Amino acid sequence: MSRIVRSSKFRHVFGTPAKNENCYTNIKISKGPWESNMCSVNSKFVAVVLESQGGGAFTVIPVDKVGRVDINYPKVCGHRSLVMDIAWNPFDENVIASCSEDCTVKLWNIPDGGLKENLDQPLISLQRHQRKVGHLHWHPTAENILASSGFDCVIIIWNVGTGEEVFRVSGIHPENILSFDWNYDGSLLATTCKDKRIRVIDPRRNEVVTEGQGHTGAKPSRVIFCGPTDKLFTTGFSRSSERQYGVWNSSNLSNGALTFENIDNGSGVLFPFWDEGTHMVYIVGKGDTQIKYFELVENPPYVHFLTMYQSGNSQRGAAVLPKRHINYMLCEVMRFFKLQNKGLVEPISMTVPRKSEMFQDDIYPPAYAGIPSMTAEEWISGMNKNPCTVSFTPDGLVYNKPPEAKKDAPKKGSLMKTPSAEPENMTPMQAKVHEYEKRSSSTELREPRSNSASVSPPPIITTTTGSSLVEPHTDAEYRKAYFTVKEENADLKLQIEELKKKLASLERRATYKRH
Repeated sequence: MSRIVRSSKFRHVFGTPAKNENCYTNIKISKGPWESNMCSVNSKFVAVVLESQGGGAFTVIPVDKVGRVDINYPKVCGHRSLVMDIAWNPFDENVIASCSEDCTVKLWNIPDGGLKENLDQPLISLQRHQRKVGHLHWHPTAENILASSGFDCVIIIWNVGTGEEVFRVSGIHPENILSFDWNYDGSLLATTCKDKRIRVIDPRRNEVVTEGQGHTGAKPSRVIFCGPTDKLFTTGFSRSSERQYGVWNSSNLSNGALTFENIDNGSGVLFPFWDEGTHMVYIVGKGDTQIKYFELVENPPYVHFLTMYQSGNSQRGAAVLPKRHINYMLCEVMRFFKLQNKGLVEPISMTVPRKSEMFQDDIYPPAYAGIPSMTAEEWISGMNKNPCTVSFTPDGLVYNKPPEAKKDAPKKGSLMKTPSAEPENMTPMQAKVHEYEKRSSSTELREPRSNSASVSPPPIITTTTGSSLVEPHTDAEYRKAYFTVKEENADLKLQIEELKKKLASLERRATYKRH
């Protein structure tokens, strides 16, 4: 009997691990029992949660600093207890958020080139959770919006620009929140809970949009939104402890899963990773030696198994590089950073085999651009926007026109009204966004693949301490300038305190001699 093989351009995707000299070794990776990825990566840094005593710490290593990591390499060590999750800001690659068993969320600024000494002073410390904080997720489209979930069964939405709690999801989850994820435009959250229910929640209204029965096993389950589709993808366990995945209609969970499939009888928690460009889901099992990948389609059975990457070393966790930073001229579609139990971080490149050496545009639709499409205040007021995207071309990355706001009515319970779109009524931040959209509507913003020698350097300004600083124009440059001046201000305060102490000492000596 003949067997028909399903046609797919991603059926033969294969993984290629980096050579030992291009890995990161001698890292004391955390062995904590909490089920999180334990690492986060962007184009500048690799961050890994460490096994520490007497407090919580994680290390931040520049991406190009491969090889053996010194045992005394500087750490971020400002938490009083175990670090449970870390996440890079998608719009500022020098800012990372961390959460801990000490019930706090902290933000840290990592200088270009990495740390030179231990960092224990955060940019800001957020303290509203009453029990330990387990997960963090940055908003996909709005600047400075961060969500955190804790063992107090609460999700808090923060505006980290002001340090304020702007929304709270409470009274919905009767037990611990096991995972959560933002949808494509950041208007909804999907959660899994220890009560074995899956929920889609409007965080600005603190309302459940839809909920249904999830995986029936006792071990933790995970959930992710599948890009702009209306699908949710979950991993979990059956009542007989078989590992399984499920696909759901995010607009109606009460009808049950569109499909449930058992994967194997492993014991480790499964971490799903969604690739918007290929509509593939990669599943990384804690303690496994393989990464399995599936393709999501619109019609039943909704999910097709493709193949797997197999290695000889088990994995503790994993993170993925943002899509815009992969080597798309070599048909790379995903790059993992795999944490091995023996203290090694191993990059793994997922590649689509093609005979032609030309750019393959059919496997590279637009990807996240790493630019916020709206401000925190706009999202808080009820506005929704799709993410800013970047297109892949043989000549480099082309930043597409910023998306328009959706014509939805402001959400109930919003904290402020949507500001007027007239330039004279705009805040400085809105004026900058307005100017950016004006320029983008008439021309595309290009990021060339090679440096241009004809570009004139930006003007230089001098700070109060005499150091040179590029005059800021973009949001990222304004933030960098702010943090630079803030650090210098802190140094000046320390110097003033030292001078005050010396002056007091001299006054005491002078008084003693007079007597």
